[in-house]
Amino acid sequence: MPTDSTASVSCDARRVLEHRALRLGIGITVVFLVAMVYQWTLAYLAPIFLPLLLQAGRPLRVAEALKLLVAVLIVMLVSYYLAAMSRLLSPLFALLLIPMLFVTFRSLFRGGPVLIILMVLIGLVLPPLTAKLSLHGTWDISASFFWNIGLCVIVSYVLFVLFPPLPGEPEPKPRPVLPPAEADWRAAALAVIVGGYELVYLAFDWHNAHTPLYIAVFASTLGFSRTAGLAKGILAANIVGGMVAVVMFELTAAAPNFLFLVALTLPVMIVFARAVVSEAPWAPLASFAMSVVLLIFGPSISPYGSGTGFENLSYRLFELGIAAIYAVAATFVLETFRPALKP
Repeated sequence: MPTDSTASVSCDARRVLEHRALRLGIGITVVFLVAMVYQWTLAYLAPIFLPLLLQAGRPLRVAEALKLLVAVLIVMLVSYYLAAMSRLLSPLFALLLIPMLFVTFRSLFRGGPVLIILMVLIGLVLPPLTAKLSLHGTWDISASFFWNIGLCVIVSYVLFVLFPPLPGEPEPKPRPVLPPAEADWRAAALAVIVGGYELVYLAFDWHNAHTPLYIAVFASTLGFSRTAGLAKGILAANIVGGMVAVVMFELTAAAPNFLFLVALTLPVMIVFARAVVSEAPWAPLASFAMSVVLLIFGPSISPYGSGTGFENLSYRLFELGIAAIYAVAATFVLETFRPALKP
């Protein structure tokens, strides 16, 4: 029979859970709605960066925020000039791409700052593909890094004011730091997986540029734990996220109204946020599924792509599906050759 103290602890834990879920769910909804209203280039990517700031357990200090924005600005400028180089000196960029990806992934596995590494990864993968079409459009894509992260920093401050950290909130779990040899192997494998796909895109002049980006994100997630369970979980999270995005799209198409969009997005994001902060073993997959919803639903209701909203939705579903299947398959294929490659 539960005692009063046990019931009190359970009530406090539930309160902390709901508090964290509201902070995350409302924050993502706000960033998503701002992105949908103002529609700058790649605005729909902004919400997927916010959880990295909100789940830190505290707001960024002013010095930390300034360092982050300066780092993003540097990444923005470097990615633009790398993209220009890929257009003018394609062979040189092709030679440098996989080594640059290797260094980026190795930094991730050795405990580097996730948000900056994610920006670098996007900068290596996306702008060079769009540079073949237009350097002006590539500049807009590179500049979107700064606007997306800047918006997330501002919103994170507001959300920590509205939902300040509670005494019972758990400390953020430290990311695993792999031993140097393991980090080298996994970084090399991911550099081949992502860089190889990118080089094929550049060689064949393909233009559905988001698939390599999604592959980079999926492969990074798999890189920390190459278990069959995680691979199945990622595929399942894609299916769940895709189904939720389709339902949200159909409801929005039936009632194309901003207030309805708010009323629809907020509860969905809070439901996902509760799963993400639940500390359950599948919480990372819930976060993954939430990102899939945002990556599919956002572009489908925005004028970012050409064609109708349903065409954009179908295209994003196709891109994400191909990316997930390729990332999982390529990771396990390389893993099967690993014993033979060991000295």
